[in-house]
Amino acid sequence: MEKINIGRPSPMKELPDELAAKIVNAVLEERCASEEGMRRYRPLLEERAHRIIARLVVDSGEDSGSNNDLPVQIHALLNLADTTVKDELNSHRYPKPACPDNGGCAMCCTHMRIVLSVQEAAVIARELLGLTEPEKAQIAHRLPSLGKSGPGSRCGLLDEQGLCTLYAARPINCRTYRSCSITACEDRVRLGRNAGEEVVFTYPFDDLVRKSFHHMVQPGGTPHFLEMNTFLASVLHDDEGLAAWASGEIPAEDDA
Repeated sequence: MEKINIGRPSPMKELPDELAAKIVNAVLEERCASEEGMRRYRPLLEERAHRIIARLVVDSGEDSGSNNDLPVQIHALLNLADTTVKDELNSHRYPKPACPDNGGCAMCCTHMRIVLSVQEAAVIARELLGLTEPEKAQIAHRLPSLGKSGPGSRCGLLDEQGLCTLYAARPINCRTYRSCSITACEDRVRLGRNAGEEVVFTYPFDDLVRKSFHHMVQPGGTPHFLEMNTFLASVLHDDEGLAAWASGEIPAEDDA
């Protein structure tokens, strides 16, 4: 079977100041539709950007050649992102988070579209390989009734208790979305109400971490994203494909 390498983290090629400005601009263009919004959030992003770039991109880039195992590299970056988010939350800029540290609130995982980069998919595949056959069968069994994640559905990794089957390997989006109000999340997600930007109290800081992470895993390119349930369905019934993803490669016909 033909395989396609999906790319690996590499050392930073841009100066820290240039990269910080690039990522800040990308966040503003994606999230702020008005000039007023850009003026409001630019100083907040620029204040944090250099510290995040130094920690998540520059420092990790210096060590990128120490391990050629793609899932291990990406998992290390995800753990570094966790530390970055935790330190930001402990900076006393924000109210106390409502999200439990070890999971247990499935609001983000329910009714919202779950996407991941192909590099993160390699991490998920590696963790799936470590599950028993009955554990993999449980995930595969619930996927047909769910369809794609999004409104009216949920992430296929949620078990019957609302806990993530692969919490330690969850994508970057799942790690940076932290809420200060469970009630506001319920209103926004289930009832379609716009509770305002205070729901994600790290906004727009969360985007800064995500953009930095994706720059690190795929520098100089446009990240290639997959929908979680579609990806799970494609590999849980294909042992060869799952093994290929877990090794940091994808079967040519599965390139989405």
